[in-house]
Amino acid sequence: MAKIKHASAYDVVDYVVTAAKKKKIMHLSSQEDEFNGEFLKINNEELINFGTCGYLGLEKHPHILAKSHELLGRYGSHFSISRAFVKAPYVEELENLISKIFDDHPVVIYPSTSVTHQSMIGTIIEPGDLIILDQQVHYSVQYPCQFAKLQGTMVKMIRHNNMEMLEDFIKRGYNQYDKIWFMADGVYSMYGDLPHKKELLYLLEKYPKFHLYFDDAHGVGWTGTNGCGSVFEYFKHSEKVVLISTLAKGFGSIGGIAVFNDIEMHRKIDIYGGILSYTHPLSPANVGAAIGSAEILLSDKIQVYQNELKELMEYLNTKLEDLNLTNTSSSETPIYFIGAGSVKVTHNLIQRVLADGLYVNTATYPVVPNDKTGLRFTLTRHNTKEHIDQLVNSIDKNFQLAVDEENEDLEKIYKTFNLPFKGKKTVKPAESENVFVETYNSINEIDAQLWDNLFKDNGNYSHNGLRCIEEIFSNNEKVEENWEFHYLIIKDENNEILLATFFTSALCKDDMLALENISRKIEKQREEEPYYLCSKTLTMGSLFTEGEHLYVKGDHSLVDETFNQFFIEVEKFKKATGSTVVILRDFQSDFQFNERFENEGFAKVSMPNTNIVEHPKWNTEDELLSFLTSKNGINNIKRYVFKYEDKFDITIKKTLTDKEAEEHYKLFSNVKKANFAFNFFAYPNKITKILSKYDEWEFIEFRLKGSDELIGGIWGFIGENHCCPLIVGLNYNYIKSHHLYKQVMYYMVKRGNDLDKSKTYLGLTSDYEKQKYGAKLVSIFAYMKVDNMYNWDLLSS
Repeated sequence: MAKIKHASAYDVVDYVVTAAKKKKIMHLSSQEDEFNGEFLKINNEELINFGTCGYLGLEKHPHILAKSHELLGRYGSHFSISRAFVKAPYVEELENLISKIFDDHPVVIYPSTSVTHQSMIGTIIEPGDLIILDQQVHYSVQYPCQFAKLQGTMVKMIRHNNMEMLEDFIKRGYNQYDKIWFMADGVYSMYGDLPHKKELLYLLEKYPKFHLYFDDAHGVGWTGTNGCGSVFEYFKHSEKVVLISTLAKGFGSIGGIAVFNDIEMHRKIDIYGGILSYTHPLSPANVGAAIGSAEILLSDKIQVYQNELKELMEYLNTKLEDLNLTNTSSSETPIYFIGAGSVKVTHNLIQRVLADGLYVNTATYPVVPNDKTGLRFTLTRHNTKEHIDQLVNSIDKNFQLAVDEENEDLEKIYKTFNLPFKGKKTVKPAESENVFVETYNSINEIDAQLWDNLFKDNGNYSHNGLRCIEEIFSNNEKVEENWEFHYLIIKDENNEILLATFFTSALCKDDMLALENISRKIEKQREEEPYYLCSKTLTMGSLFTEGEHLYVKGDHSLVDETFNQFFIEVEKFKKATGSTVVILRDFQSDFQFNERFENEGFAKVSMPNTNIVEHPKWNTEDELLSFLTSKNGINNIKRYVFKYEDKFDITIKKTLTDKEAEEHYKLFSNVKKANFAFNFFAYPNKITKILSKYDEWEFIEFRLKGSDELIGGIWGFIGENHCCPLIVGLNYNYIKSHHLYKQVMYYMVKRGNDLDKSKTYLGLTSDYEKQKYGAKLVSIFAYMKVDNMYNWDLLSS
């Protein structure tokens, strides 16, 4: 009954990356005829390369190329047979060499690091185990954990590098699970920071069931004895540690590596290894390159190469420190992140740096929070100190220019990343002299006629409608039932309204638009922790309204200044209410200011469709059917609605007694408890009594003929030119026997027709049922900004 279109994480990423692609800073194509590591040719421009991860610069090392050519000549392009039948001889040679890098620990070579994780996690993790993911562990680790869930393995997530949270999870699950695995990166690929190795070693020794699973893809090669990486030497003595890495970065080749401290685990993987047994081996050319690389790492040359890179790192670190740039990365890794804050500053900065002839990466949502985006770059032996000077000078020069051009506050950016600000005190010059802002905390402070001229025919938020909503969601016992209201009106010097809207700030469920099975699981957790995965959320409109909540005079000459001021006020509301999530809704596909919102760091998120009926007036059931086009829908209405219509007594009331109000709320509660498609906190139980006080609201009641029992109800808002049946209540005992819901749906449409309203808003759920009545399905979306990605990463996991 309450099926809806759910937001897709892939769609969100699509919106974000497409916007960056249009600005030519992501999804670029390399055009060079020959790669030397030092430069990338993009858009016919030769750019100094600060974006690839071949940290030791071995991609064209003569020895590596010679070994690659040698094996290509000896074995051809491919050894096309599964490892379970025959292992290619050159693979065994490579595994023996790489084993020496890792103190003769056994290793298994895979075609890629992603395949390595799928094989390892799918094989070594048991149904009785617990997996704990670090929030920022690489996606290639998180993905196979989804499949581990299918066998019954519990998967949880901690905030990034939060060791207290990790130990708490260990303690709580210690007697419940056979093994507890913590999965983390050896070097985190976005911010270039490191795991807390001392604390993890302490936990490893303290808890016998505790195991570690590291992805050290960004650590192996450029650091550690013989390039063994950032974590191996710290944990090589424990059989409870698994290390995964790659041949694709420090090795200058391609492929995945699994390093074992446990001999039996190695045997088990080597014999079967799940997907490993069905995967072809690396090509001879790739393995030859990896053999050549392993021979270099096992020679004295590795110390020379590592020292050369570390000398460049030290030089770069000193430069960044001297300029006091917003560098958030560890000084111990060749991965750097320069925080720029909002998306518009990040995009501007990267465009400027690219224009200066330097290639760098874009770090944006959902990998980082909307307001913590930035410029990411990597350092390799291909770079020189002269390159570094050019890069640092470009970032230093363009950072301030980007901040100024995008009208941002430099000091605020430093605060966003918890960095000390040593520059001159800045004042954001965004307050416009041409537009004038009015803010209010209650609709009672706003002239009724002014407000209704803008919103009276849209949903249930006329002036009086909002008076009602304010009364419902104030002075309640439960924190989630108390909302803060904020009204915003922006005018020009002639007192013409350029923009108007309202916001509510409330505690909301982060899984509001998640899949039903996810919300059901989360609700089980909320039986113990009522506010688990909940966030203080600033919402345009409210969770008791639907429609176009934003009025904007889009053709006015001051529209740009109006939006500048709008976003300033949104930030003020967010800060004043302590909100960590901002949701601006509901927008249709033709919204013309999409780019403005994306530039402010808002991610575009699909919302459930809304449904609107706009039939001409009909006087008979046959006339209604004549407007409909679906034969199946017409037959369904005849069979399940008209056939049962005489079994019901229908009553329409403007006011309710206290007893009737309780009965209506009980029926609403039935629907709320049964449906998780749109998961929100239940409304206060006083809501029906308060709605009953306001003339715009009415109640349609359903009873069986000859019975006093209320079995269905509709709470509807009646506007001047529209009808908005917002809430449905049902007794589920009559859904199948009397097709109660279908009867209720029919009367939602019929009531709008009887009142001769031009539109009937049918709400967000049950699209299929509503389209039977010719409802126009309207796709809508919202813009969302999140301070901390932990809850959203947890939902995704």
